[in-house]
Amino acid sequence: MKELALIPMFLPAAALCLAGVIEFRSPRRHAAALVAVALGMIDFGALWDPWGLLRLSSDSSARLCYAMTMVSATIASSAAFCSYSRRASAILVACSGLALTFFWMFNRTVT
Repeated sequence: MKELALIPMFLPAAALCLAGVIEFRSPRRHAAALVAVALGMIDFGALWDPWGLLRLSSDSSARLCYAMTMVSATIASSAAFCSYSRRASAILVACSGLALTFFWMFNRTVT
């Protein structure tokens, strides 16, 4: 049953990968769009291993979660402010950014 709970956790990564492929294969590439996709993948990686970034206590974990929630929300809002080559990639980036924001809001280390 726990394995089924992991499926929604990987949807933002799949959406960001698909948006990255769409943007990379486009003849008119926009650097801001690729940067948002790259930041989203870094954000997703940090969600899975925040202890790889730094030694976390309960206080630093809360600060990291607040900061990464803001980064995820910025990634989600980049779909409205950056020009993407296709509307589908902007929707994928927005949805994955919102999902990452939701996941980061509840990712806390309790000691």
